[in-house]
Amino acid sequence: MPSRRGSSQAADQPFVIGEVGVGTGLNLCLTIAEWLTYRRPGAMLHYVGFERAPFRPEHMRRALDHWPQLTPVLNPLLARWPDPLPGCHRRYFPEWGLTLDLWWADAADALQDLASHGRAWVDAWYLDGFAPSRELGPWQQRLYDAMAGLSRAKATFATFTAAGDVRRGLATSGFEAHKRPGFGSKRDCLCGTINSARTTAPAITPWDLNPAPRAPQQTLVLGAGLAGAHAAFALARRGVAVTVLEAASVAGGGSSNLQGVTYTRLSHQHNPLTDFSLAGFGFATDHYEMLLGEGALTVNEDIGLGGYVQLHEADEMLAHLREVLPLAPAFARVLSAAEIAALTGLTPRCGGIHYLRGGWLTPQAVCRALLAHPSISLQANCGPLSLSRGQDSRWQAIDARGAVLAESDTAILATAQAALQQSELEWLPLTTIRGQTTHLPTSPELAQLAVTLCDQGYLPPARAGLHCLGASFGPGDAGTDERETEHAHNIDMMKSALPDLDLRAPDRGWQGHVAHRCNSNDYLPVAGPVPLLDAFNRRYERLRHDRKLVIDAPSPILPGLGVLTSLGSRGLSAAPLAAEMLADQLMGTLPPVPRYLQRALSPARFAERALKRGEPL
Repeated sequence: MPSRRGSSQAADQPFVIGEVGVGTGLNLCLTIAEWLTYRRPGAMLHYVGFERAPFRPEHMRRALDHWPQLTPVLNPLLARWPDPLPGCHRRYFPEWGLTLDLWWADAADALQDLASHGRAWVDAWYLDGFAPSRELGPWQQRLYDAMAGLSRAKATFATFTAAGDVRRGLATSGFEAHKRPGFGSKRDCLCGTINSARTTAPAITPWDLNPAPRAPQQTLVLGAGLAGAHAAFALARRGVAVTVLEAASVAGGGSSNLQGVTYTRLSHQHNPLTDFSLAGFGFATDHYEMLLGEGALTVNEDIGLGGYVQLHEADEMLAHLREVLPLAPAFARVLSAAEIAALTGLTPRCGGIHYLRGGWLTPQAVCRALLAHPSISLQANCGPLSLSRGQDSRWQAIDARGAVLAESDTAILATAQAALQQSELEWLPLTTIRGQTTHLPTSPELAQLAVTLCDQGYLPPARAGLHCLGASFGPGDAGTDERETEHAHNIDMMKSALPDLDLRAPDRGWQGHVAHRCNSNDYLPVAGPVPLLDAFNRRYERLRHDRKLVIDAPSPILPGLGVLTSLGSRGLSAAPLAAEMLADQLMGTLPPVPRYLQRALSPARFAERALKRGEPL
């Protein structure tokens, strides 16, 4: 393994390798095998691979058959290999001390995107072995410049090619390149180090960036629902001690339904809402399967796999998906109504899409599994809570009597709409949305259902004899009373989806549960450092007069304060990735999403939009 170089490298930071051109995964497997041979206790590796045309797992296995000694590494990788969908796909392998980020994207584009954060992360680079004369591929000056911007002091690189264009391009960006003997029939190859990175002015205003991230020793999290549990877990897995304080019980509020579903929806349109939905779904489904594999969740009690079926009328988009989904055969497939009936045992109103990943979960079980991490301490039933900054600028958790329950340099608010009670966040445009589910007793007909069925509502397989059918949608309705009209609404949605299904009310009438979701006005989660609103408005005031102006000035934030809220009705799908994003921003580690998605979820987005409208918050 390459040795760590440079005095700027802290002992507790992971060693970061960037690979341009993942290909068959040979370099990745060889590196992991070598890492496991020489790994020191507690050492961490972060491997970031870039590939424009990812191989299918079966093709990778065939290509690597020549190295049977790599099978113990290859098999776990391929079992969790990401679908060929654009973007970043993060996978954790805690038993190896490995975080793996796979970017299915043009390498130059993705590296420029990462370099826009203005932080040096990478210790070593593996570069594509094809010479520009054979395949232009990633070989562009902007790629070398982005590499330089991302490289720590004395970062190394190696590539199988010895092309002069590559050597000169790297040298222009500040790398010192040397020829060395090649391998096999290859006479020469290139290797070297970076001497002085080229810095460039930002292409966009950095209002979404944390200008002074740090790795906290401990953190406070207010809220023990899906948002708070995932935020705490994301930090705990990074070695941070976390104290979680909950006003009432674990997984209350919007996380209190009997069952929920991991959910996404394909679209021919690319926008932050649909793109985050897809990215969040991919990370969440792997995340829950990892918890299942570790024994933290139990099949058919806490989780049911098999994916879900989304009914969809025949249209141009469905026809398009029928053509392109075979490119991602493990992700989803288009089914006819007859095929859905054969899969579910129930006759639907139309055909649709079978998403093969994920399934249903019990939110309370998820929260308890996450909060059981040994680095997390939980205090429930604390009553109303708020945060205050003490004289030493540390964040203090204050109860209703004014007593300080805990304090830390870093704190996260994960309290849904109650975050608005914190004066620093009262300007967030959050709305309460009432949702009532119906607890449908199973029957011989419904007992056949092994895969969740979604239309306007959702119907999962039974858990403990009940199907949690949902859900109504009442924006601005804070009522907690159970309503017959909303049960009727839920039943009518399912009768529309399954016309032949006989749903008769029990003698005592329908029973269910009421919970309240929290949504922002753009229906995206809110995840990131909290800006100092008045200072933010002053610093970026010129955006009122020139929306396209790039203001090279760091965002004024409240030191050590983050927020995670607005998960809406898709908390199980959104929370894991949103929590990853928040943890990486607070700690200054590599982001798990492209920059445009980070900006789309940043709490500062509302302040920036208001300035551009000429109506500052």
